Amino acid sequence: MKNPKFKTAHLWLLLPFTIFIWGFYYSYWSVFTEVPFRQHVHSLTATLWIVILVIQPWIYNNKPISYHRKVGFVGLFLAGGVVFTALALLPFNGPFYGFTFSNLIQLSGFSTSVILAIFNAREYKKHARWMISTIFWVFPPATARLLGNTVPEINGWYASLFAMIIPLLILIYLDYRNEKVIYRAYILPTIFAFPIILLNPIMQETQWWINFCQTVIGQGIK
Repeated sequence: MKNPKFKTAHLWLLLPFTIFIWGFYYSYWSVFTEVPFRQHVHSLTATLWIVILVIQPWIYNNKPISYHRKVGFVGLFLAGGVVFTALALLPFNGPFYGFTFSNLIQLSGFSTSVILAIFNAREYKKHARWMISTIFWVFPPATARLLGNTVPEINGWYASLFAMIIPLLILIYLDYRNEKVIYRAYILPTIFAFPIILLNPIMQETQWWINFCQTVIGQGIK
């Protein structure tokens, strides 16, 4: 039985999709012809992943379930592409070792959400929330760029902490109010939002981490 609460999910998901596109406009879309091929592969893969997140709730409620599963199968390959292309970009992060630390947490969280969404495919309430949670792992880079370029007076990276946590807390509250349930899908990114943002400057100056990035990842060499 389909859950009517997800009938408008595709409309709500247009908001983070818009933030994502707008945030990366300055560093990617506006300089589309100038960025290297590796960046194209990652950016386009990530964009297609979010497109699938937006359309899947609509497909689920308006088309046979076989359509939803086929699109989900494509999405599984796109999710793998997001992770592997992001890992391939790490050596080119330059001297920004703190961002590499944040990137690795985000990729781990993103992968975990995708895997748990697959494991809970037959429990639509959990499955849907794990899928929705994937978008919050990519929120900090998008919101940081958006805020940094539109409101330069504030620190976009730290402000992105609130842009990530506030909607998660709202979702947690709504679930508890309506179902008296707190879903792990939203708890996980809420907890890890703090190390993603707050440990970034610390790891930037931590020597053992810098050594790891240089020797294992090859960062700062390419």
